Amino acid sequence: MPFLRRLLFSVAATLVLGVAAAFVWERIADPADWEVTRTGLSMGEAASEGQFGVVAMFVLVGVVASLALGAFAALALRSLEWVAVPVIVVLTSIAAVIAWRLGIVLGPPDPSTVKDVSVGDQVPARLAIDSIVPFLVWPVFGLVGFIVTTLLGTRLDESEQLYS
Repeated sequence: MPFLRRLLFSVAATLVLGVAAAFVWERIADPADWEVTRTGLSMGEAASEGQFGVVAMFVLVGVVASLALGAFAALALRSLEWVAVPVIVVLTSIAAVIAWRLGIVLGPPDPSTVKDVSVGDQVPARLAIDSIVPFLVWPVFGLVGFIVTTLLGTRLDESEQLYS
């Protein structure tokens, strides 16, 4: 298969994985609840822990998605050798941004825009990532998937040569 086609398959896999990760993240993340008070919205300390859970789920989804994308890229872009490393970093970073932005769109709306609420109601917070660190996990695990798949492929190639 020509190199350009393999690269396009990798880009397509990135887009599909980013979209799939957004749907999974939106489904498994459990954002904190804001409580409607007479003066506005309030979040207690215990509820604010839900914000950490949202970020943790983004990281977990990113680990799985990036391992898969790294493994796929190892098979599809094997001929690139070391140049595959920055390509995988870019691809997994793109997948992370897609998952993040689409997850926010799919998730709960901004609590301040929710209508027809009364005092004491609970309104879920928006999905949010407030740090760069969760985004760094994606390329790191993409490279782990790439390295492990490459090593396993090399060992399989070597064992086939021994027995042929």
